[in-house]
Amino acid sequence: MGLHATAGVDLLYDDNVYRVDDRLEAPTDDIIVTPWAELTYGKPIGRHDLLLRSRVGYDRFISEGQRSKLRLDAEAKAVIRFGATCSITPVASYRQQRADYGDINQQTENLQRFTTFGADLSCERPGLFPVASYRRDMTRNDNAFDYADQTSDTFVAGIGYNMPSLGTLTAFYERVNSDRNKLGIENRTNSYGLRFKRAVSPITQLDAEVRWLDVSSDSAAVGNYDGPGWDVSISTSIVPRLKLTATTERSIVNDSLIASGFAIRTRYRLEGEFTISELTSAGLYGELERRRFRQDTALRPFSITADRNQRFGAMLKRKLSDRVDISLDAQRYKRRTDTDVAEYSGTQVTLGTAIRF
Repeated sequence: MGLHATAGVDLLYDDNVYRVDDRLEAPTDDIIVTPWAELTYGKPIGRHDLLLRSRVGYDRFISEGQRSKLRLDAEAKAVIRFGATCSITPVASYRQQRADYGDINQQTENLQRFTTFGADLSCERPGLFPVASYRRDMTRNDNAFDYADQTSDTFVAGIGYNMPSLGTLTAFYERVNSDRNKLGIENRTNSYGLRFKRAVSPITQLDAEVRWLDVSSDSAAVGNYDGPGWDVSISTSIVPRLKLTATTERSIVNDSLIASGFAIRTRYRLEGEFTISELTSAGLYGELERRRFRQDTALRPFSITADRNQRFGAMLKRKLSDRVDISLDAQRYKRRTDTDVAEYSGTQVTLGTAIRF
């Protein structure tokens, strides 16, 4: 609670800023300098809370200056409590950033703008309790990519059950309507799922969600999809000072600059964080992502129907004082597609510092 200010500078080296196929042509490297500042404000109002956050930064490319863009990220949230355990959490957010060439598959600039507002209802307590939420997500792009402009409405309703010795089990229904007005296509996703959360032991946490996905589109060429989805994460600190986390997820992604109705994404990630001392920690991670694209090529020609992305990285964090932190992150990324189009690989190294006031 209260007002808090943080400022910092990130130095990012990327040896393939245009995401070209480095097996066919020499990639272009560059250094991106990003000064940024963040303000957070929290205030209790009776039983309720008000939370505000804003962050502004500027990505300055040293050599490829035409890529430089302002980066904004702001959020407003309130927690309105009523009854013994119930609360409504309205939220609104705005974010803008340049699109990665790996998303647009062209060396053309695109500024993406994301706006979200909605509310969550929660009454978690021992025994049965209701859950519900609504969210509207709006994505807007520059004129060359306005085909990907999208408005999505998400509705969730469910019943949860909490038992301290068991954990929390929630049965829910989720409906997502994603409208691409420029293409005249709406995709609809119906999900029926179960979510389970439990601290298996003081050092192990399990979060598991399984659902059945039923996806349909206005476009017959895009087609439908029926199949399982999941989001499973297990974290353990069974080895002293080492935290291991494994996650796997399958989901439907509607918001994509690739000209598709939707993408079926499957992701696996393994990461470990080791506390070297009270001031220093280090980590390693590896991630594999596969996507299958459903699209109508008559509306927007596109030759990729599937891709796979790999990321491997290492992190080092050091606390210099109560107010100053530094971090170092190195990542190797690689993309391969089923048609050998828009493939790339590269390395990113980021050095960052943050100062809290």
